[in-house]
Amino acid sequence: MNSKFLGLLAAGLMAAPMGANASSVTYTYQGANFTAGSIDISPPPGATSYTVPPNLGVGPLSGFITLSAPLGDNLNNVSVWPTYVDITTGSSPLFNGVFAFSTNSSGAIDGWSMSLSGSIGGPGGYTLTATSVDIGGMGGDSATMATTCTAYFPLQPPQSFGCGSTGSNTTPGVWTSPAIRAPEIDPASATTGLMLLLGGIAVLRERQQQPMAGPTPVPGIRRV
Repeated sequence: MNSKFLGLLAAGLMAAPMGANASSVTYTYQGANFTAGSIDISPPPGATSYTVPPNLGVGPLSGFITLSAPLGDNLNNVSVWPTYVDITTGSSPLFNGVFAFSTNSSGAIDGWSMSLSGSIGGPGGYTLTATSVDIGGMGGDSATMATTCTAYFPLQPPQSFGCGSTGSNTTPGVWTSPAIRAPEIDPASATTGLMLLLGGIAVLRERQQQPMAGPTPVPGIRRV
């Protein structure tokens, strides 16, 4: 085992955890306020009052997605599959999405399209869809909420009925991401690699300091 081999082995031991500890990247989105929208509440005939769920309205899209690796440079409408999606409109989360991004020469997002959806069943449940587009600085966001309201009558039980809301704007939001950190070296693995390297160097030095034995005399042969 020579010093070159020991160096390569130590470097490998330290480099392996660097790849394993590389962090995923989170991109954060903040949409502009909605400038248009409507609320659809049409109780059945005869209702004297009604109630609506607290999350009936929709609001600006905001939240984040997590990717297993940063976006590359100079992408053009490339589809990606986030490992995690947490985007809301108003107070209601959207769980699923289809995403495509364009980036500039530095890997920053400068165009996108995304279609989002989320649904929760049971009382107070809802179905929610949203879109966001930026193509050359043109586009905007939109969201549609479909949920259930409750109507009340003087002489009959309460009755559920469909209600909902919509919202939109014509101003694309902004995507930001934290600075990409260099992969971290696992301290335990780094120490192991360093100790191996130092131990190998010590062994080599010890061998170099030992005197070399002369040739073994052969019986019956006399040196002149």
